[in-house]
Amino acid sequence: MDNEAPALSIARLRSLWDTEVDPSARRALTAAAFAGLFGAAHVARVGSPLARGLAGAGLAALLAAIVARAILARRRRGDARRTVREIIGRADEALGAATLRALSLVDRAAADDRVGSPELAGLHLRRLLGRASRTRILARAQQAAARWASAGLALGVTALAAAAIEPSRVVEGLDVLAARGGEAPLDLPWIEDVEMTATPPEYLHEGTEVLLPFATTMQPRGTVITMRGRPIRGGRALVLTDGGAEVPFVDDGKDGVIARWTLGDSTTLQVAARFGQVRVRQADAQRVVSIADDAPRVTLEGAPRTVRLLDEPSIPLRYEITDDHGLREVDLVLRAGAKEERRVLSRPAGDAKIDRGGYELRARDPFFRRTYVPIEVRIEARDNDPIEGPKWGRSEAILVIPPQVGEPEARRYVALAKARDALTDLLADRIGQRTPDAVGAAAHAAREAEVQATAKAEVERALAADYGGLRVRGRIASLARGQLARLDEALAAERRSTTRAAHQGLLDETEGVLLAFDAGLRGLGFRDARAVAQRLADVADEAAAAAGLLGGGDRGGGEIRLEAAVTVLGGGGVELSKIGELGLDLGEIVANDLRRIARARGAGDWMHAELAARDLAARLRRPEPSFGGGGRGGVESGAPRGPEPGEASSADESVAQSERDLEELARDHAAEVNAVAEELTRASRPEDAAALREEAKRHAEAIREAVRDLPQPGGAPGSAESAAAAGREQAEAMAGALEQVRPEEAVQSGQGAMRSLGEAKRLGAQGGGFFPEERAGREAAEAQQALAEELAWAEEALRRLRRAAAERAREGLARSSQREGSLADRARELRKRGERGDGRMPEEMLERLDEAEEAMRDAQRALSEGNGEQGNERQRDAQRLLEMSRSEDQGQEGDAESEGERNMARKADIPDKDKHKGPEEFRRRVLEGLGGASDPRLREAVKRYAEGLLK
Repeated sequence: MDNEAPALSIARLRSLWDTEVDPSARRALTAAAFAGLFGAAHVARVGSPLARGLAGAGLAALLAAIVARAILARRRRGDARRTVREIIGRADEALGAATLRALSLVDRAAADDRVGSPELAGLHLRRLLGRASRTRILARAQQAAARWASAGLALGVTALAAAAIEPSRVVEGLDVLAARGGEAPLDLPWIEDVEMTATPPEYLHEGTEVLLPFATTMQPRGTVITMRGRPIRGGRALVLTDGGAEVPFVDDGKDGVIARWTLGDSTTLQVAARFGQVRVRQADAQRVVSIADDAPRVTLEGAPRTVRLLDEPSIPLRYEITDDHGLREVDLVLRAGAKEERRVLSRPAGDAKIDRGGYELRARDPFFRRTYVPIEVRIEARDNDPIEGPKWGRSEAILVIPPQVGEPEARRYVALAKARDALTDLLADRIGQRTPDAVGAAAHAAREAEVQATAKAEVERALAADYGGLRVRGRIASLARGQLARLDEALAAERRSTTRAAHQGLLDETEGVLLAFDAGLRGLGFRDARAVAQRLADVADEAAAAAGLLGGGDRGGGEIRLEAAVTVLGGGGVELSKIGELGLDLGEIVANDLRRIARARGAGDWMHAELAARDLAARLRRPEPSFGGGGRGGVESGAPRGPEPGEASSADESVAQSERDLEELARDHAAEVNAVAEELTRASRPEDAAALREEAKRHAEAIREAVRDLPQPGGAPGSAESAAAAGREQAEAMAGALEQVRPEEAVQSGQGAMRSLGEAKRLGAQGGGFFPEERAGREAAEAQQALAEELAWAEEALRRLRRAAAERAREGLARSSQREGSLADRARELRKRGERGDGRMPEEMLERLDEAEEAMRDAQRALSEGNGEQGNERQRDAQRLLEMSRSEDQGQEGDAESEGERNMARKADIPDKDKHKGPEEFRRRVLEGLGGASDPRLREAVKRYAEGLLK
């Protein structure tokens, strides 16, 4: 070693040391690394951000320490002084210090010749290095290696203990430590023996389905997916997750866990374990495709399309609705601008999946009458989805274009004016004809009949036509048909005697008919014009409100509303001008005021536009002629409202008076009918019925005994058994009525039972040897024979009660007889007045008035004889005929009359303050009203129904 270079000697010493120490050090460092890794895994498994941060920081620090030691070891191998200090100095401190001084001397001698000879310095260093004892150095190295080995053993034992307790915890911790975004990168198994079921929502009425675990399935939205399994390792917080939401597994009480997932959108479900804020999934995935509950599919026949209400006054709507699970409600929806109205058409029961139906919209529908803009008509249906809430499906739309304001009235007026022209042509033709001689009488009569038929056909067409849902009804219809009957009578008179006088009579009647029709038409035009003006006044108010909005700066909503109102006013004014003289006058006023509004709009003067619209509205609400004739002032002259100008014919007023008289007669007669019914009710005394109670009970028992063996309900319809069962039910109803001493009801039920038993007897005889039918027929015949006797007793009891009541009510019935006679006289006078002249009524109305008078005379005689029941029944017959005599929608002509123009009843009973009888009085009036106003044959049944309501 004395001849070796100093550097080589130092390197050998380092090698000797490292050879002995490094294996133990590496083992110790490896054990430290594993111990640190396992410890970090246990800390990180907590899953909280702090725990994961500490574990990561600890691992990083350990790794940095190992790397730093490796770098330092590499540097120490190249540092001779450090080697001498750590190896020689530790074995021999004095030798180590001398060797370090020798190294310094070598370095100075090499740099400065004055220090001494470099060779001598090197020789001195080699001698010192040669004195280092390898034995002592090796002993010290073995001591260091032993310390490293001890430390490595301790760390190894620690790491082994951390892993041996539960190796999976280390894996889980490292997985949690490596997580990103709350999701661990490595999937781990958590449960086994998995079972899965799917339970659809209750409203679908479907059973639970067993699923193949982790195989794709399709289920309705809202289905509950149930997953059961056995945990592979206990103590883990297991969840069922779709990557966002999660449902915890809970103990199922059978050493397993269970989780239930309610399906929303399509998703993929996985089992996962929750460690703090980190989720570690299981590799198995369950794909579930969600089947949404679709909105109902609504089909409206013919939609989409556009309908002009004037061309189609009746719009049939036929629809079909289907839904995948069930329907709850079907609505008709009408929308016009911002307005909407919904009408429930049906509420399907039992979660029906199909619904079909129809509805008819008419031009006179209140929504149409209040709307002047296009209307969207749809059918909408709501399903029964409780998961996402009910969904609405809607059909394509039918767009309804309403007529202009007053357009139906204008069309009707024009059509009736054309009919008037036909009557004018008829009169002109007859004026131009010469009086026929005996030879040409037949040809003359045929020609008269032909031209009259032509004129009548024109009038009938006008009367039968539909004008956008508006028809010719009420006063003008009654007048026109009465005048046509007048023409027929005049023509028949001329055909019986073709003379100059007869022809002149026909000419005079034709002239009277024309004047009467013209008067009726002018009256209708006057009323129509007033009604249309009132509706246009509302539109003018809308225009004024829109102008006010524009004046306030609301240009968005105001401009649209003003434009719509002005458009409606323009169209309505044009139609109004077609409705007679008053309509022409008011139409010109609308046109003039619209020009005022247009000038103000053009100048942006919204205040004056509003004033012009309000002025127009105020004028239209006083729909009178601007200037009166014949010295009569008008609205513009400041005169108050007065009567209509005089007419060449009083036909319109005559018909109106006849309608009022008929209305009053029907009202007064109805009061008399009720008065007789009340008189009979007061005359019926409870003690009369009480006297029959015990005997009635015995007869009731006899009836039940007679029908005891008859079949029970449930037989085939049309069979003898079914008819016999019906007879049994009616007979038992008769027995019940007798027990309650209601003989009239008992008689009615008994008569029904006799009919049913007779039918059963007939069907049994036709049974053709079929035993059940023959037996039912035989038993029905026996029961019918016994029941006939009981029915005869009930009828006799009823007659006795009625005779007693009639005797007590004789005085009151006599007074009612006199009043009934005066009412019959009024009906006769009304009929006679309607048979002639301008107030001629239609033939059908005259016939009904004649029949009503006859029924009143019969009622008068019966009441005078004390036969109250018969008299009251004939009174009701007469009342029905009076009601039928009134013309359809009497006093109304579609939209012609505003609410303020309709006649109010002129007679009404106003009770005194002392006449209030409270609930008992109300109950009595309901029973008398419902029981007395119906057909006598149904009166008792209606009365029982009313009693059931009042209970």
